[in-house]
Amino acid sequence: MATSTKLVSPLKRGFKTNAEKIAGQYRRELGLKEYDPMPAIQLAKHLSVRIMVPTEIPGMTEDIIDVLINGPGKGNWSAAIYQKNSKKYIIHNPTHSICRQESNLMHELAHAACEHELEGLESALSGCLLPLRKYNEVQEAEAECLGAVLHLPQKALFHYHHILKKTPDEISQSFNASKEMVRFRLGTSGVTKIKFNK
Repeated sequence: MATSTKLVSPLKRGFKTNAEKIAGQYRRELGLKEYDPMPAIQLAKHLSVRIMVPTEIPGMTEDIIDVLINGPGKGNWSAAIYQKNSKKYIIHNPTHSICRQESNLMHELAHAACEHELEGLESALSGCLLPLRKYNEVQEAEAECLGAVLHLPQKALFHYHHILKKTPDEISQSFNASKEMVRFRLGTSGVTKIKFNK
């Protein structure tokens, strides 16, 4: 007799709802409306996280820089967050598109917002060079979810889709998000299923 296997999400019950609350809270703290775009660089400053590219890291060797941003390996990594002397840093890939960079940064900032345990620079670099070396399923699922919500929260999508009548392409431009990410969030947030008559 065949049995069906139901995939179990690593996210705790209520995490997605809480992610929306966090996205709204950060916008309020920054003096933004809950439906306003919130650039990653602005959120990083608010969370005291410094954003850098490989060439800005002191002591970074030319051979590692070459692998990360000049050679064929540049497309194999996105970003990594690390901690040094209680300060948090994000090293990100500047060769990606602007929209991809924004998404990468939001993902790493979500790790900081969730207060995940962060590794040092050496481990972060190892993760960039060998991205499958370490993987915490729960933390990555939380960062993926919260990162997407920080970038495109439900209230923002509702406002732009239903109130402003913006297309996914126009929302993409307003939030510096890829068209794929906008369509994904419109679907997963349930915004397109909400009946709204202005």
